[in-house]
Amino acid sequence: MNKKNQPSFLGYLHSFRGFAIINIIFIHAFAYALFQYNNNSFDLKDPFYISNELLFHNSTVYFAVISGILFSVVLKSKGYKRFYSSKLKNVLLPYLFLTLLFSIFNPIFNPPIFKPFALQPDFISYLNAAFNNFIFGTAQFPYWYIPILIFLYLVTPLLDYLMNIKKWGTLLMLVIIALPLAISRVEVMDMEEYQLSLSTMIYFTGAYAAGIYFGVNPEKRFSWVKKNMVLFVLIALLSSVALVYFQIKEINKFGGWSLMSALYYIQKMCLSGIVIVLFKNIGDRQPHWLNPVASYAFVIYFLHAFFLDLLIESLLPLSTLHEIAPLNLFFAGFLFLSLSIALSMLIGRIFKKLFGKFSKMLVGV
Repeated sequence: MNKKNQPSFLGYLHSFRGFAIINIIFIHAFAYALFQYNNNSFDLKDPFYISNELLFHNSTVYFAVISGILFSVVLKSKGYKRFYSSKLKNVLLPYLFLTLLFSIFNPIFNPPIFKPFALQPDFISYLNAAFNNFIFGTAQFPYWYIPILIFLYLVTPLLDYLMNIKKWGTLLMLVIIALPLAISRVEVMDMEEYQLSLSTMIYFTGAYAAGIYFGVNPEKRFSWVKKNMVLFVLIALLSSVALVYFQIKEINKFGGWSLMSALYYIQKMCLSGIVIVLFKNIGDRQPHWLNPVASYAFVIYFLHAFFLDLLIESLLPLSTLHEIAPLNLFFAGFLFLSLSIALSMLIGRIFKKLFGKFSKMLVGV
């Protein structure tokens, strides 16, 4: 890619990052509101629950796609030494710092009892919790993805090697991209307390490999998406209809394979292509309001769950104000969403003021 085109590309990818983090926080924020709205439980056939899952579940796939594109377009040319150095400073160190911080808590979640800020009983318990939380990504519930992301970084040289095999490289990458259709991820709600699943790693490797594949020649490959936009939209719509149908009918698991997991992968991969192309089409006229959200995406990801927990008691009266239902659900959901994002960004700003460039190693911004 020539230098003239690079800023525009980075602009639309930056906007897609903002879109991705909003999607991720959206499902969590409205899940909190729905949990309170339904008397500390989830009704899996509730239209609001189904809508929240349909629109935003599996949005972490967007992050894997972004990481793959960034590697091919920006990071590969800088060499693996700088690649891994940047990931150590910008991902691993803030993950370690925040894991050590949040490991002082020993959350109790046994519906209807939810005590997110119960403390560890002693120092030994804290050390054990900190170690396990770091390995398995359990200090905060969104942290499950960070060990997966580290795995993606570790297999990057292999994926890059496969991508560059002249005769079979593209075919091998396409097989890896398609693997999540056959190998299902383990859903967060189904995870054991400390569990790293190889199937989940493979699942997100598919999305990461797709990002690497598109990033090798983004102009050509996103032009192909643009030419086939109707097909991408149709597949996204059909997979969405299928998701609603199978959710209502409670059809999902066939042994260790999840039909819903495969459908969500198809849906979110199609939406990735659609949304990236839409942002690419507007060139330098990217939405200005998405820029700060995208710039603070990592700190929002790292901190939003803490603020959601912090807001539970304050928003409980609104979530359970059924006299104005379902307006109270929407108001509570948007308050969970906007306040968790705003407070996370505020902490990011404070850390930047206090620690300058070192704040990236503490909170990711």
